[in-house]
Amino acid sequence: MKELIAQGAESVIYRIERWNQYFVLKWRQSKPYLFKDIDSHLRKTRTSRECKMLSVARTLGVRTPAVYAVDLDDFTILMDYIEGVQFKQLVSTLTENQLKGFCLEFGRSIALLHKGDVVHGDPTTSNLIIDSESRLWLIDFGLSEMNATIEMKGVDLHLIHRALETTHWDLQESMLEATIRGYSDSLGKDAMDILSRMEEIRERGRYH
Repeated sequence: MKELIAQGAESVIYRIERWNQYFVLKWRQSKPYLFKDIDSHLRKTRTSRECKMLSVARTLGVRTPAVYAVDLDDFTILMDYIEGVQFKQLVSTLTENQLKGFCLEFGRSIALLHKGDVVHGDPTTSNLIIDSESRLWLIDFGLSEMNATIEMKGVDLHLIHRALETTHWDLQESMLEATIRGYSDSLGKDAMDILSRMEEIRERGRYH
């Protein structure tokens, strides 16, 4: 059984059944406008990197799907299927306390990555899954990187800010406040320089 559950510009996500349980198969599709060799190299590199970064994030204490297999010739990753709903889709149905609780957890998860000098690269509410036990999972590490600088971490926070502005504009203030609080509480004084850099990046964006 192979069921399409999501399709984006970068990849196609299937739910498949093997060994009497469900898994996710993520396949990076070809981009016909790229030269074949460049396209193949990009797909292979990003598949390999995501596989590695999912495992790195788990060792840092972030809840991510476990990887079971990777095929760099077919550009696929087989991983845990998380039974749940995108945080993006849940936001409008939650109480104020529930919403703040998940945003605090979001901030803490990003802080754990940054503490390990890792950035997510696409930290939006679309890449958060809330499961049936109200646990928050961080997914889609295709743009994540290691050896992150303060600038890269500042960009990660800027992307969160921008995602909340555009996707949840009516709740952005309370969501951002709780996310940054969770982040700062986890990172302590190390958060100050990164938050300052986030503000610098936002100012740059206003004048360019």
